[in-house]
Amino acid sequence: MNTYFNEITSKPVNTDGGKIIYRIPAGAMSGNGDLGIVFDNSEKDIIIYISKCDFWKFAPGAHNDGGIKSVGSIRIRNIDLSEYNIRQYFDKGLLECRFGRITAEIFVAPENTVCLEIKVPETDELPPVTVEMPDTCSSENSASETNGMKCLVRKFSGKEVNTETGAALCLRELESKVSDGFRISRFCVSAATNFDSPDYASEAVRLAADCDYDLCKQKTSEKWQKFFSASKVTLEDKEIESFYNSSLYHLAGCMGNKEFPPGLFGNFITDDFFPWAGDYHMNYNYEAPYYCIFSSNHPELFDGYMVPVNDMREEAKRMAGLFGCKGYAFPVSFGPKALDVYSQKDCKEHGILFLGQKSHAAYACVIPLMHWFSTYDKEYALRNYYDFVFNTAAFWEDYLVKERGRYVIKKDAAHEIPFYRGEKFRHITHFGQLNTVNAINSLGLVKLLFKGVYDMAKELGLNEEKYSLWEDINKNLSDFPTFIKKGKKCFRYSEFGIRWRDDNTVGLQHIYPASQIGFSSDEKLLKIARNTYFINDRTLDDNGSNSYLPAGARIGVDPAFLIDGIHRNIKEFALPNRLFRHHGGGIEHLTTVPATVNEMLLQGYEGVIRLFPCWDKNMNAAFENLRADGAFLVSASLENKKVSSLKIRSLRGRKCTVECDGIKSVIREADKKEIPFSKDGSTVSFETAADETYILI
Repeated sequence: MNTYFNEITSKPVNTDGGKIIYRIPAGAMSGNGDLGIVFDNSEKDIIIYISKCDFWKFAPGAHNDGGIKSVGSIRIRNIDLSEYNIRQYFDKGLLECRFGRITAEIFVAPENTVCLEIKVPETDELPPVTVEMPDTCSSENSASETNGMKCLVRKFSGKEVNTETGAALCLRELESKVSDGFRISRFCVSAATNFDSPDYASEAVRLAADCDYDLCKQKTSEKWQKFFSASKVTLEDKEIESFYNSSLYHLAGCMGNKEFPPGLFGNFITDDFFPWAGDYHMNYNYEAPYYCIFSSNHPELFDGYMVPVNDMREEAKRMAGLFGCKGYAFPVSFGPKALDVYSQKDCKEHGILFLGQKSHAAYACVIPLMHWFSTYDKEYALRNYYDFVFNTAAFWEDYLVKERGRYVIKKDAAHEIPFYRGEKFRHITHFGQLNTVNAINSLGLVKLLFKGVYDMAKELGLNEEKYSLWEDINKNLSDFPTFIKKGKKCFRYSEFGIRWRDDNTVGLQHIYPASQIGFSSDEKLLKIARNTYFINDRTLDDNGSNSYLPAGARIGVDPAFLIDGIHRNIKEFALPNRLFRHHGGGIEHLTTVPATVNEMLLQGYEGVIRLFPCWDKNMNAAFENLRADGAFLVSASLENKKVSSLKIRSLRGRKCTVECDGIKSVIREADKKEIPFSKDGSTVSFETAADETYILI
């Protein structure tokens, strides 16, 4: 079975009883990391929506019509849709289509062009192909022709925006011929914005004029072959393996613009009215798509993550000051270039949508800290995120309260407080949340934050004056609150305030993604974690599946339960195009399958590499170049309940510790020489050199 393949055999359904089903589209889609396309149709036309990560309307304010906007669409007219088939080839970046007597292929090339070939029997007429742009949200649109190319421009300007933006589309017919009994036409549609070039209309014309269809197709295939060669997972369960690959494909399809990382809905925008302006939500939504990228050995997908985060630093400093603190604090959301989608005059917290939570900047640090521990790239960290992590820690140094020898977090809600209701907000209804003490998710995030900043500072040789304080916070931050529920000791959502909620997974996010509990934890703590995990079955949680299932792997729950949870999510939420239609956002649940599978196959975040730590040993499995903390690439197979073919590549030359039964020898691959190692039970440790591979036998 080709697990880099998916077939769609029916027209996308985006409505139910005439009402739009949320905004996550069901049609076939593809992207090159910046430019994205989504299939839809009218009664007789194929519509291919085009969006781009950097095309936004920069209209500030929480309830204005700013946000990410559609660039336009390609329309193929007068199509017989009685037969509908689209094949997605993820390892080629290619869509092959059949609509009645028409066949077509389409791909998004690395040069921001959409390439399209249409083929019909020689006796038929080729369908007309046009490009269109919406004119909603007060956009200024214009059209022209240049050297036979149709060129459209859409822009947002004027007093209502704080940054002018524009996008251009150009349609060029590349070739039209009759061959082997078929009429064949090839087209390209190029796209450019003012962030690509100040003269973006001319840039779009240039891209279209330079397009070579066959060369673009070759480059597209090479790009995706290279992407999937970075790592590989092979499972007996081919449905899960296929969703693993398709999820990584869709994530990479919207994570390539290093100045404009994806917001809630990536680059599969089909109109101008996606929820929450398609912004960056900082209390898990923005971060969640990145949960799986490091373990999958795709750290390059992180490259754009810090840009909007760092762009908010001046605002973050101002917001920290509102709470009497130094450092950085974040609102619940913002847009690129520090776009204000958080100001609301009647909001009870300084007119800003913090929603009672102080943890947003700490949550933003989770992903750079994942990058740090999995790469130990000092130069990259110093250039991109040390300042942000350091100043977020500075906020918490001031905000934490030390009482009777322990550090306490006060007035920081575990769940959003609906201050957005303005005058309708009732304080008495939310008294517990308003006065929260030690929200468990914040405790986990802050524990990770101070562990990370301390480790990073020591490796970089910076801020020694802070070490004693950070050590004290790491040692004395409050324990996770607990209570008795259904006769079992469980984690409580806060020490004072909300005790529990049957929906969402906030009460487990200190386990994952904050990485504060795992196989190295005290057995009593692990038991509490497992009790909490099974109080409610949330494998189908609308917001939390992407953290619930990986958290289960971290604490060693029954792997059959996790596999069943993946299948249930696929059955209940997966769309024909391999997106997941959840309520909480668009791309965040693409991480669910790869993050869970990776954690089941390999863990290394506690300084010990564990192989197949939460995997059914009766099921064969293999992986190549999954990434473990400490900057190690690990490959291994599980066959007949035994680990074999174990290779570890050290990227930074750090000491390697591996838990695996039966290791008798460690061989340096380069010269086939055995190297010394220490052994403690089933755990072996050995020194490594950078860029060396070791075979464990």
